[in-house]
Amino acid sequence: MSDEPRPPAEPHRELARTLHELAENHETPLPAPGAEIRRRAVRRRRRRHASLATIGAGAVAAVSVVLSMAFVGGKDGHSRPPAQPAATLKAPGPSSVAGSVPAATVNLSRRELVVGGRVLPISAGAAKTPTPTGRMTVTGKYKVAALPADTLGFGRGYETKTPWVIQLRTPQNRTNYIVAFTLDEKAPGNYDSTAGWIGLRRGDAEWLYRRLDTGAVVAVVGAAPRPTPMPATPTPVRTMPSGTAS
Repeated sequence: MSDEPRPPAEPHRELARTLHELAENHETPLPAPGAEIRRRAVRRRRRRHASLATIGAGAVAAVSVVLSMAFVGGKDGHSRPPAQPAATLKAPGPSSVAGSVPAATVNLSRRELVVGGRVLPISAGAAKTPTPTGRMTVTGKYKVAALPADTLGFGRGYETKTPWVIQLRTPQNRTNYIVAFTLDEKAPGNYDSTAGWIGLRRGDAEWLYRRLDTGAVVAVVGAAPRPTPMPATPTPVRTMPSGTAS
């Protein structure tokens, strides 16, 4: 029996080392006391709260950046000013033509209209219907227009066709006209007999019609000259024959 060979010791030592490592890897830790467990739980909660706070702050910052870009930037990311309200168009008034250079000037005192160096005789409003003064704007042009007779000073109830009509807008926002005074071509330059409008000889009215454009400014200045008073008619004195008893 003593002569039988013994098994080598190396495999036994290798097996023992393997079993020892396996035992260490699967060793169950000793249970911690209750106080330590609570401290660990508190630390875990604090870490979670800190993480949530950090995430929340980052989300708020990101939303702020997005909103800022949405309200300030356009599609290309550049800032742009707020849109301006559309401007409202208004009828031309005294202020809109105050700085415009007149295309024509009407001098009521001289009974003349001056445009482009040319002087045209006119007839303006009579004493009871004076022509308004100020800077007027051409708002319409008509080769022939049917104007109300009362506008021309001929009463009411019918219309009168008048050639070469230029419509004006006065500083008082009223309508006036420059027309061919075909009913009395002797009046222009000699006397005023209209209902406030400005009358020209037919040829002059046509020339002015082709000269002035819509939007042009016509300045009416001065005052109509006073009509020359007629001399008083002397009252005849009745004389008694001499020697006649009274």
